[in-house]
Amino acid sequence: MHIRLVLALCLVWAAPAQALYETCTDFGHFDLSIAVNREQGQLVVDPNNAFPFNTSRFTKVVPADFGDFAGGPHKTDDPGWVVSPGQFKAGESLWFRARGTLQYWNPTSQIWQAPPNGERVRYFGAIPTEVFLRNDAAELAHYEGGTIWSASGLAGPLESPIDQAASNGSIHTHLDFCVEDATGDCTRPGNGHTGKPALGAYLIEMELFATGSGGSFRPTRPIQVLLNQGLKGTACAEAIGALVKRQPARPAAAAGILIMDGS
Repeated sequence: MHIRLVLALCLVWAAPAQALYETCTDFGHFDLSIAVNREQGQLVVDPNNAFPFNTSRFTKVVPADFGDFAGGPHKTDDPGWVVSPGQFKAGESLWFRARGTLQYWNPTSQIWQAPPNGERVRYFGAIPTEVFLRNDAAELAHYEGGTIWSASGLAGPLESPIDQAASNGSIHTHLDFCVEDATGDCTRPGNGHTGKPALGAYLIEMELFATGSGGSFRPTRPIQVLLNQGLKGTACAEAIGALVKRQPARPAAAAGILIMDGS
């Protein structure tokens, strides 16, 4: 079952930036829409402008919440990635490319800084078809370990597939994010193996691109994914507001609708 809801986050441009989110409780199970502009050879993230915009980095800010019921307190499969039917050609694939370093929102000092205890964020992309077919143990392990953001940079595969378009040209996929401390290991299944990552928010950056028979596409503008780790009350609004520089409000007409997957 799919339901469509107009959320408070869709109205962020109608209110001051400090009111982006009123609470840090579960942002819900949600998707990020990606459109295809074939005339310009460009993928467009969030074409309805449902998410905040970081003008200093020229990036969309996509907040999500660690603590999936199935994954445990330090994991989430949000955001999901959605390409509507007819946007891609069958067999074209959506990929992500990691960028930058891991940043941490310190709720006490209220600044973005390096994570305090060697924390890492992992994102587990799919294994490329050619890698799977080669069946090389070391190469498979490289992808199975996920892409890692830390204060010192990036490790693991810097690019991984998200999914391949279905016969109708659509994609709808949720992959796993995970945060661990310096002694944790997100690759171990089940709960209790991620250590005790500091309370706060974690920020990673990526861009999307596509491959396949339909020709090449320029990568998207960067996306910043803000992952809440235990913040409550208005603390998320403060973290997001610091990123978007508390910019002036935009008209309410710019608000979008976020597709919520209620299945």
